[in-house]
Amino acid sequence: MKSMRLIALLGVLALVAAACGGTDDTTTTTAAAVAETTTTTEAVVDTPTTTEGTTETTVGMADAIKTCLVTDLAGVDDRSFNASAWQGVQDAMAAGYATEDSFFLESTDAADWQPNIDQMVSQGCQHIVTVGFALGEVTAINAQAHPDITWTMIDNVLTDETFAPLGLDNVRELVYQTDQAAFAAGYLAAGVTTTGVLCTYGGANFPTVSIFMDGFTRGALHYNDVKCTSVEVKGWDPEAGDGLFTGSFTDMALARSTAESLFQENCDIIIPVGGAINLPAGDAINDLGLDAALIGVDADAYFAMDSQYQSLWLTTVEKAIAPFVTLAVQDQQEGNWAPGSFVGNLANDGVGLSDYYDWDSRVSDELKAEVEQLLQDIKDGVVKADFTPVGY
Repeated sequence: MKSMRLIALLGVLALVAAACGGTDDTTTTTAAAVAETTTTTEAVVDTPTTTEGTTETTVGMADAIKTCLVTDLAGVDDRSFNASAWQGVQDAMAAGYATEDSFFLESTDAADWQPNIDQMVSQGCQHIVTVGFALGEVTAINAQAHPDITWTMIDNVLTDETFAPLGLDNVRELVYQTDQAAFAAGYLAAGVTTTGVLCTYGGANFPTVSIFMDGFTRGALHYNDVKCTSVEVKGWDPEAGDGLFTGSFTDMALARSTAESLFQENCDIIIPVGGAINLPAGDAINDLGLDAALIGVDADAYFAMDSQYQSLWLTTVEKAIAPFVTLAVQDQQEGNWAPGSFVGNLANDGVGLSDYYDWDSRVSDELKAEVEQLLQDIKDGVVKADFTPVGY
């Protein structure tokens, strides 16, 4: 089963609705019986679209674009969204859309962001990619100061002091409806758990972190509603909009102790959100000999993370970061670039679930079919959970 195939955008690259006394207030479900096979295994990612009213920038065919990338604090080797974004630039370089001297600069502190951008401006970067929600303010300031440079902002919509979108003519914002896929991951985990306890923690309560935790929790609760079960999710309260956060994307010791505290509460499937802070949870599982699983985020963790963790990944909630970054550079090089928010969702294969890999035999055929149908029902608007608004 493959719910998501990040097939090359650019040539390089129902539920069993035996409803348990009805659905909750935030979710509706199909009444049709689930089919054994649901979706095709390979589908080309649709070109994302901007919001209505966006004016496409039309310029002539240009030479390759000098493209530069600023990481957030986790570094370019975070095996998550920084790494995926840089892969997108590398793919653009390989395809001839970006120049061979395109480069990245890492940030170890928020104070590094402005000097890194200054260096890129001074070196003639024509397209600057900023990675992560926290870089929103510095991106907005510099995009307005340098209107001749094209910007790709990942995981944030730039807003003014009233939180209205700035809608800058030289900025494309890549945002993802990850709670759609995370909802299905929560449903899956609720069907696999043997202890009846799932859990999550994040690096910080940023919208791009909490959206995974919220979707996952709501998906598990939806499973309870459909199946008349009582699976718990520790680490996130969807009503309060708050949960368990380490306050750091780099403190691995704190992530380890956070994960261990959740395992002590009988959790056997965990989704840590925040780059490599999921690996200490894997270390705890391995070191303590637990029968537990991890769920990854952003990039397919089975391949992105080291081999000692491979047997632990139940699935990954993926985001099509690399192909969307490559597309942004390609569009500029070909004269088809347009600003605005580009929303990756199930409908355009911007989000999805990875394979189950080593856990495949522990997911029943019935549950696999239900998850596939759930993904399709969300895509088709049959299941309308309380998804977080993204884009504009």
